[in-house]
Amino acid sequence: MLRILTQKYPAPNPVLKNLITATLFGLFIALFLLFFEPFDINLSNNENKVFQLLFFGCISTIVLVLFLYILPLLLPEVFSDKNWKVRHQMIFYLVILFVIATFNGIYTNYINSLPFSWYNYWWIISRTFVLGGIPLAFITVLDYNQKVKFNTNQASNILKKKKELLEDSKETTHQISTDLKNEIFSLNENDFHYAIAVGNYIDICSLDENTLKKITYRLTLSSFETQLAVTSNLIRCHRSYILNLKKLENISGNAQGLKLKLKNQTEIVPVSRKYIPIVKQFFIENP
Repeated sequence: MLRILTQKYPAPNPVLKNLITATLFGLFIALFLLFFEPFDINLSNNENKVFQLLFFGCISTIVLVLFLYILPLLLPEVFSDKNWKVRHQMIFYLVILFVIATFNGIYTNYINSLPFSWYNYWWIISRTFVLGGIPLAFITVLDYNQKVKFNTNQASNILKKKKELLEDSKETTHQISTDLKNEIFSLNENDFHYAIAVGNYIDICSLDENTLKKITYRLTLSSFETQLAVTSNLIRCHRSYILNLKKLENISGNAQGLKLKLKNQTEIVPVSRKYIPIVKQFFIENP
């Protein structure tokens, strides 16, 4: 069971979905407190009771926006799929709960005109963790298993459609301009394996005299993609990768998505969730 904690898991990303999740969760908390008052918040004689309870939801929303959107946006190296695992996700959720519970405890003391008390503080912290910590751990494990099952099935379905693709006999060459003045390099499509973004540079891995070599150019991946002629087998599969699908050797799936193994390569190329249909369509059109 503990082995699952070391498995890879999708890191939080600054996407619109997380803003919507934060808003809906805050609304749920506000309505839950309004109807059930599980912490015995004594506001029965307060004419501002509704607004004060709704503000608990606002606290939850603000904290969630900070953790689910702003921090991943500001710290992309920390919130990266490269090192993110199930245990990181669980700890991440517990930290969020701790911060929400802390601010809710402070706010509870304020609206009830109570002095700070460590006893009351740990009282609300413990109840928040009981109500939220255990369910979130269970949901994370359940979500991990569902993601693994879904992506493994996706990989299996693609492999069923895949068979060996012959190298093109026709030599297709692209002339690519870099960000350096007057620098242009030739890219033979049949030799190209993949390109990976490294800040404002890209590393291009391709065959050179039957040897795989990686060369760095001052060029963004988006610019590189724009300059490629429209072709069916050179595709963007991730925000950091463009690869030649005709160099594909194997496909596997885990909780983070699809993983592509290229011929004669140790590099495992990830496929972002939004690019999975593109990869799948390639093998449908190239049976």
